[in-house]
Amino acid sequence: MYRYFKKLAQESSLPSSSRFENSPLQEECRNDDSQPQQPSNDANTNSIPFSTQRSRIDVSALPSDPGERKPMSQYHPDERDEVRRAYLQKGPFQPRNHDFPQTSMYGNMRRFNDAWFGEYNNWLEYSIKEDAVFCLCCYLFKTDEVSHFGGDAFTSKGFRGWNKMNRFKTHVGGVNSVHNQCVKRCEDLMMQRQSIQTALDKQSEQAKADYRTHLTASVDVARLLLVEGLPFRGHDESENSNIDIQI
Repeated sequence: MYRYFKKLAQESSLPSSSRFENSPLQEECRNDDSQPQQPSNDANTNSIPFSTQRSRIDVSALPSDPGERKPMSQYHPDERDEVRRAYLQKGPFQPRNHDFPQTSMYGNMRRFNDAWFGEYNNWLEYSIKEDAVFCLCCYLFKTDEVSHFGGDAFTSKGFRGWNKMNRFKTHVGGVNSVHNQCVKRCEDLMMQRQSIQTALDKQSEQAKADYRTHLTASVDVARLLLVEGLPFRGHDESENSNIDIQI
């Protein structure tokens, strides 16, 4: 015991500050003070935007000129149908009163003729910025993997061959062409019966009607049992059980 008390007495003779300076706790504190403070990862996480995060789309601010639009693939997948409906409700951009500029083509001056709007009124649109025509339906639904004659010209680059009007009919193609498939998808999107939201609304209305029917029947039965003074549940739950109630 004397050995242990003697050791404690020697340690107590040292200054308290000396013992604390040589302790592991003080060494750890000095190391923490010497290292620069790093910002918290949690703070940085909230400030970094996610490219896959859906943003709020102002459909009224969507550019009308097809030469100023961004590709449909750059919109969030959950926003594309909303953007498509907005453009389809506006219709193709057709500035009929615009002063279309002339371009020299093989020694002749050519320009866009607004009469072509009447011939292809459901998809043909003109870009004032690019002085070129585009296809609204193909812009909305044509994917990058699918290609057809004049597809890029009428969706992203724009077509301005005013002396080659047969290209319009070539772009439309046959019944099963890519263009006509895009037109069909536009029609299906705008039809209320084909809308997913409408289908959900119908299902919701049917569920509400069924619930109302069940609730009304349950309330009527409860009222009848209360009026007749009968229990809600009897001792016999077999199929042969029958309670003769005069209504």
